Amino acid sequence: MIEIGRVVVKVAGRDAGKKGVIIDILDDKFVLVDGETRRRKANILHIEPLNQVIKIEKNASHEAVAKALEELGIKARQTKPKTQKPKAKRKTPEQLRKLKEEKRKLRDIFKPKKKEEAQGIKETTLEDKAGLAEAKEEKHEHGHKEDKPKEKKTAPKKTTKKKE
Repeated sequence: MIEIGRVVVKVAGRDAGKKGVIIDILDDKFVLVDGETRRRKANILHIEPLNQVIKIEKNASHEAVAKALEELGIKARQTKPKTQKPKAKRKTPEQLRKLKEEKRKLRDIFKPKKKEEAQGIKETTLEDKAGLAEAKEEKHEHGHKEDKPKEKKTAPKKTTKKKE
């Protein structure tokens, strides 16, 4: 009953309910099926043989299977060949160096400025710091209270009575 050229119906899987033709017997459990179904290995338990048999060669092309099925009034599945994406070309070390240099240049151009430079404040030098210290001393001489360290205020300790 299972032979090359036998028209079958798939009863399980994604192509269930579609007709195909056995084009090769792989072993005692699997056959190669093509037609309305995808050209695939199929378990013989997942196909139902029909009474129709067509003359076809072992491992026939999809076109040959499609022609044979048209005579029976069955339209075979039309597939488009897959288009391959072009592989990305690898860059040479010299090209990589150039890219890195360009990135550095762009980073330097668009690098955010420091807060001081953005606000127009110049950095304080040692001389400026010495001038600030002198100004503080003058304030103390003019009667301002000197900074005293603040005393820490502590809460009184709570005593608990022991129950005996």
